[in-house]
Amino acid sequence: MMKTLLISCLLLTLLNPVASLTCESCFNEGKDCRNSITEECDESSDQSCMSALGVGKLSLLGSNMVLKSCIDTELCDADYSSASITSSLYIQSKISCCKTDMCNSGPPEMPESEMRELNGLKCPSCLTILTDECEGNKTVSCRNEEDQCFYAGGLVKFGETTLTGALRGCATASMCDYGQGMLVTYLKSLGYEITQLECTEATDNDANEL
Repeated sequence: MMKTLLISCLLLTLLNPVASLTCESCFNEGKDCRNSITEECDESSDQSCMSALGVGKLSLLGSNMVLKSCIDTELCDADYSSASITSSLYIQSKISCCKTDMCNSGPPEMPESEMRELNGLKCPSCLTILTDECEGNKTVSCRNEEDQCFYAGGLVKFGETTLTGALRGCATASMCDYGQGMLVTYLKSLGYEITQLECTEATDNDANEL
């Protein structure tokens, strides 16, 4: 018995360690993943390859954004996320995950067209430049699964100039959970570098709506 155990231990030490998961990684405006790289996922946690496509209007022209990377598998359950700054400035995204090397190298799945239905909740709404104080005297009505109020303070780039700014609005819990990556990444594509992000539960309080 002891001999068998020793042989088994020896064989285990000779086996090559299990290779970590590798995924395609990129972030681009539009629907295509350009200039992608190969990312090696963290072996210390359960991770998957993620592919996300966002659609919405975070600028006057509207935008599509694709994001691919490693992600904690527990965040894959929230396949839909959205955020609303005002009734006309918003983003919706669809996340899909897989668990084999480079399995997210194909085109990301396009989010289904959501009706953006009111859910009765409201959040402070504001968009400021030159200051990170964004009191949110107005409100925005939350849509669909948005049940969180977010505040994002940071820096906005206009050409060679960098100014302080802030945003408030509604967001889904999934946007806040992965918000340290998802919401921040979307805003970064517009030249907005987030330095502070907070989320709290939305309420049904009435106020002037933007």
